[in-house]
Amino acid sequence: MKRFSIMIMTLGLVAGALLTSCQKNELKSGLSETGRGFSGNTYDYLKSKPGIFDSLLFVIDRLKLADVLKSDSVTLFAVTNTSFRLASDDLNAQRLRTGKKPIYLKDYRLDQLDSLMCRYILKGTFSSKKLSVLNGITVFAHKYGYELNAKATASSAMGQVGAGPSSIVYSSKNRTEFKANWSSAIAYSIDIPTRNGLVHVIDDKHFFGFGYYSKQPSTPFRDFAFRLPETFDMDSEPLEAEDYDNGGCGVAYHDTRSPCNEIDGRYWNDGGQYRTGEGVDIWGQPAAYNKGIFYRQGYRIGAMRTGEWTNYSIEVPADGNYEIKLHYSVQNSTGNPPAYCDLRLDWKLLARRVALPITAGKMDELKAGTFSLTKGIHYLTFCTMTSVPDLSFDAFVFKRVN
Repeated sequence: MKRFSIMIMTLGLVAGALLTSCQKNELKSGLSETGRGFSGNTYDYLKSKPGIFDSLLFVIDRLKLADVLKSDSVTLFAVTNTSFRLASDDLNAQRLRTGKKPIYLKDYRLDQLDSLMCRYILKGTFSSKKLSVLNGITVFAHKYGYELNAKATASSAMGQVGAGPSSIVYSSKNRTEFKANWSSAIAYSIDIPTRNGLVHVIDDKHFFGFGYYSKQPSTPFRDFAFRLPETFDMDSEPLEAEDYDNGGCGVAYHDTRSPCNEIDGRYWNDGGQYRTGEGVDIWGQPAAYNKGIFYRQGYRIGAMRTGEWTNYSIEVPADGNYEIKLHYSVQNSTGNPPAYCDLRLDWKLLARRVALPITAGKMDELKAGTFSLTKGIHYLTFCTMTSVPDLSFDAFVFKRVN
């Protein structure tokens, strides 16, 4: 244990050296710059704060985003050096425990880094006044369509509600509308106008990446993404629900009963079948025949609760329109709410609240819609939107259509 502690301390020192001058002159809530104007552009504002935004500038330069911050009308939720250091330490502590070498910002994959960084840049200006609504407003990342929520609040002062200093709660929605599953950061130094936008400085207790920096993206269950059909008007083989990606809780799936750490040495796979070392609830599925469709014997995901999701790597062979069908079942239970699901592609909403009619417990097929997809590797996510007893998800089926 002593040797391990020394290694962790050394790792932290190395990370601190990489993210230069992390501790100097940090913007604390007591040194708020709220409302103070800056005559230059947003990029110049970051440059004017040496020792505070060095890591952020390094990432922006590496991703070639400087021109966006120099000329576009943007709102930047600025992340301090300390936030990067916290994320880096977390990632490398995990890598050390598994015998892997540490990696830093200069080593981090560009596509992943771009995905994380763009969540802090919004097109247009969003002042605290605009964000002062009851539930905040949904905003979208500069690229990739990631959904976030921003909500401005004012604390109480001198006995008056809302008379105190304002702050903004900035949340990554994590592919769900349920706030309990969001990851949030707080900006206390806010509404800093620049020549081309606004800056809100996120508190330095925030881990850059909303927790995703230390989590590598999910990977295909069978070492290659599921390839959609190239031939027109021909159904694909089923993409089995239980063959969701590798990557674990929070990356490849979310299960409300099984958090992202083990409970009593095991995960809560309520069905106890197939992938027993993880938290997705999997049962056996007998062969069935219904409405002219044969459903082969295998497995299904069941006991699906609101906010749960599973992620699947798919390969689209060519730009075009693709029909997505679901194989599922819903037991006829009096008094239960209707069943719905969302589909997301690359974490952006693809189909909202797809109704899943009652099937009296029999497996059935439902067309979720026809969608325009672009060639390449994508992530398709099945999200449960209502907790219904005996809701089971068995498979996706795809068809390329004209």
